[in-house]
Amino acid sequence: MAGATVCDGWGMFQASAHAQRAAQFTTERPSRDLADYRHIRDVIPSKDMKRYFPLIVDACADPRRNYLSKIPFLIELEVAKIWNESLFEWDALSFAGAAGLQQMMATTARQYGLNVADTTGLSTLHSAISEYGRLRSETATKQLQLYRLVDSGKGAMSGARIDKINRARAALFALDSKRKRAYRTLKQAKRAYVDTIHGMSKEERRKTDARFVPELLIPAGVKHVVRNIMECKRFFGGSVEMNVWRGVAAYNAGMKRAKTWEGLPFIEETVTYTRNIVSDLTRALEMKYAYATGDAKLITATRKRIRIRDPYVIYTVTRGDNFYTIVREQIMEPYNLPYAQALHYIKDSQGNPINPRDMSIILPNQKFRIYVPSIRSE
Repeated sequence: MAGATVCDGWGMFQASAHAQRAAQFTTERPSRDLADYRHIRDVIPSKDMKRYFPLIVDACADPRRNYLSKIPFLIELEVAKIWNESLFEWDALSFAGAAGLQQMMATTARQYGLNVADTTGLSTLHSAISEYGRLRSETATKQLQLYRLVDSGKGAMSGARIDKINRARAALFALDSKRKRAYRTLKQAKRAYVDTIHGMSKEERRKTDARFVPELLIPAGVKHVVRNIMECKRFFGGSVEMNVWRGVAAYNAGMKRAKTWEGLPFIEETVTYTRNIVSDLTRALEMKYAYATGDAKLITATRKRIRIRDPYVIYTVTRGDNFYTIVREQIMEPYNLPYAQALHYIKDSQGNPINPRDMSIILPNQKFRIYVPSIRSE
């Protein structure tokens, strides 16, 4: 998984180059209003993202760090990362002990100056995680041993081999029972720790486990992923764009594993995690580029290609527009459709069908939805 196969060179490189050119002519900080990032809202369906978006922009555009000059698409990357990490749930806690919006481990959080106190609840959680991990590993080993015993026989099995297989099955059954009990214990410890966090004020969380304080965790997560990407750039060579997937993989599995595996550790969770984040990032950047061109046909085609639900573009009425002209220029001519059919692909700003007889007067700034004819929603 490398090169254009992973990061879709066109979307990422094109948006990155556009952002770098823009940075040469402006010193303005990016908007903190999610409404100004339609390309992100198109791709990431989170309802809770708006609550944390200003914190994400502030962390990415921190003037003391100059992150955006290094990674122009960092805001989009950070949103995609948090979405795939925690679904924007501030109290998320994984079965591996990763916590908060950024799903950061306690040891990593402490490296970035966040308080994570070694309380009784956290110690209980970590013990339960360790025990469950040990039993899961032993169960997998025992399953492999049993498979080899069964598979290595030739023809009829001897009584001795059958006895070995039966003993291995009994041992595996007992081990699996312990693993299931350990999993229930881990679930209880996880629930108890989250319940404790819910009972705390923000100041108490700041002192006890700052991973559950978004104002502190988001900047730490941004710093961590930027460090990973830049370290991968230094270690592997190439551009920033070509090291994003390595930096994302390192965020999940650790930098040491990323370097050992030439960028992508062969771990199912890490592979899926990296693929999902880079996919969301690339789709958002492709929409960003399409919107920047102002080409309605390219916008709708891009929405269709990257499978965004209800692919449509918003048309805003300007002075002098009339309804027939809009339908002709936006639908009839680009898609070679007669007027009667074209009317099926234009709707009001809320997505409701339009009666053309009510459109004899349209006002400046009035909005319409222009749908992609081949996949419109009736």
